[in-house]
Amino acid sequence: MKVFLKLILVILISSSFQSCLVNRCKRPQITGYIYDFETRKPIENCNVGETSSQSNGYFSLKEKRYHQFTFFGFEAPTLAVNEPIKKEGYESQNIQYIQPFGGGMKKGAFHNVDTIYIKKTVLKTN
Repeated sequence: MKVFLKLILVILISSSFQSCLVNRCKRPQITGYIYDFETRKPIENCNVGETSSQSNGYFSLKEKRYHQFTFFGFEAPTLAVNEPIKKEGYESQNIQYIQPFGGGMKKGAFHNVDTIYIKKTVLKTN
């Protein structure tokens, strides 16, 4: 009987620890297009986060996730995304995205930023 109770206790404890390890969203998949502000044409090879835009200006950043040990009843953390947009000859920008409980987003989270227009760098003359 003691062995049976110990086995039940071990199963309960191990199942409660497994349920405390949760999968959190660090960044949803982000897609969109990068265009020139003046010409309204797509910009190729623009650096967006760790990827580059295609010839039609399209980019896609993969979803990032992490595991976190937490206790039952704790809310998901705020999701704050800040991805740089850089292209030589253009002003740098950032994709900024905040969701109060976004860390709890399920796998497959997605955010479309649509079209981002960036301006060419203005050369200063003295």
